[in-house]
Amino acid sequence: MAYQMRRSAILVSGGLAVMVALWRAVDAGLALARGSEHALLAYPLTVVLPAVLIAILLGFPPAESREGLLMRVGTIIHLLLIMVLPGAALHLALGLPVVFLVVELFETRLPARWRDPLARLVMA
Repeated sequence: MAYQMRRSAILVSGGLAVMVALWRAVDAGLALARGSEHALLAYPLTVVLPAVLIAILLGFPPAESREGLLMRVGTIIHLLLIMVLPGAALHLALGLPVVFLVVELFETRLPARWRDPLARLVMA
């Protein structure tokens, strides 16, 4: 059985990535107008790279396991956080393995009455 993301989850996460990228581009332009080029210099690593990775993750074929799909969704959420919180981007990027630990704990320790409805929010 293959597991795939709901169409609405794909559209929401892709739309959020585009909105955050535009917001950060405007913010970088305003910072550049004030004479600070730091936001513009950080833009490729804190916005462009995560946005490309989100696009790649959204384009993957269906996952072979439910846990694999949840790890993909967790990684997308984590990349969105990197885009939204530029001051914490390095710490978030270094903490990416925590996503896999959280998914593993979610799958193995959370009671099924909570786990299954939460997982169905993103799975088709």
